[in-house]
Amino acid sequence: MHRASEKPAIQDIERLIAQDPGRRGIGALVQPGHLEGAARALLAVGRVLIAGGFYVLEAGAGETDGPPGVKALGQALTKLGANPLYVTDALNRPLFERLGLAPLHEHGPGLLARLAPDALVAIERVGRAADGRYYNMRGRDISAVTAPLDEMFLAAAAAGLPTVGIGDGGNEIGMGRVAELVRQTVAEGARIACVVPTEHLIVAGVSNWGAWGLVGALGVLAGRDLLPSVVEVRADVAALLAAGAVDGVTRRPEPTVDGLPLEASLAVLEAIRAVVTGSLGAREAQPSAAGDAAC
Repeated sequence: MHRASEKPAIQDIERLIAQDPGRRGIGALVQPGHLEGAARALLAVGRVLIAGGFYVLEAGAGETDGPPGVKALGQALTKLGANPLYVTDALNRPLFERLGLAPLHEHGPGLLARLAPDALVAIERVGRAADGRYYNMRGRDISAVTAPLDEMFLAAAAAGLPTVGIGDGGNEIGMGRVAELVRQTVAEGARIACVVPTEHLIVAGVSNWGAWGLVGALGVLAGRDLLPSVVEVRADVAALLAAGAVDGVTRRPEPTVDGLPLEASLAVLEAIRAVVTGSLGAREAQPSAAGDAAC
């Protein structure tokens, strides 16, 4: 059972990433305490499978939301001594390759058994609805261009492995935890609601924000700033556009994410960093037990 975050800084991060600029109705889906639960689950594992990539059918390309978050989480886990493994499909592979994500695997039969991860994370990856089909936020069936990466999460849950889902719309892997709420509060929710749950669910206004929030929570727990820089994120988005990516909302190849100027996302990134660094400063300011005794 999840409890509210014990770390006030992580509670602050939860509030930051739960902003709903797209007015999708995600507020009702937020699960207090899941951000800290996810961070603690990943803090001490060795091999983490990170799945992502969302294909925009109308544009014939993958989107700018998701891959930057995948990269940020992978880099953070590497700094903590873990071994991230990246999984996507053939349609999104060029975007992952352009970001230099390796080792990179495409979904296929028996992949989970071969990789043998200790935990799984899905970032902005569509999951099946109640009818077994896959839908975008507009309610359009995208099953023909969607590899069933969610099968790995179902198998992992059955095997007792920790799983984390990060999403911003209700149709992503992990949202099965709140499928009924998605049906009630999200436009097209009755059709698109994903039924694949994860142990920990991070709901954010933009999925990249959710990934950065998880990295920030890891940083609070580990006592270090693990977040990417603004310069790195700008370069990542530019690299994705060069590889053919589009904004998932506007469906155009422009330096925006979910219809928002990149500056809006960078402002959230820096706000998360401010919380993390504030937490680190507060930790350093606390007197040690030995210091207290000497006073």
